[in-house]
Amino acid sequence: MGETLDLLYAMKWVIELNLINMNFETDSKVMADNIYGKDGVFDFMTIINDCRQLLGSELTNSDVKFIKRQANNVAHSLAKEAPHNAHLHIYHNTPHCISTLISNEKL
Repeated sequence: MGETLDLLYAMKWVIELNLINMNFETDSKVMADNIYGKDGVFDFMTIINDCRQLLGSELTNSDVKFIKRQANNVAHSLAKEAPHNAHLHIYHNTPHCISTLISNEKL
């Protein structure tokens, strides 16, 4: 449920920034599958339906894709660090928690 809310907030944020051609990646197969049609728990599906509505109206050239966690180390590391930075923070340099991972991806 938390990851689904994060997706919804990310979609709304992207719309505010006028970045409407985006691909959203998640390591939650359940969430990715539910975006494109499978049924789920009511509260969960309420959020999924909000995401679907945004994809169908303002984010029509965008997509949600399932990416296995081991293939998404940067996002996973940021997610683990997030509870320690519960306030809004804009990084102007690469956060320490992912700098090595990004360096390794460039190789």
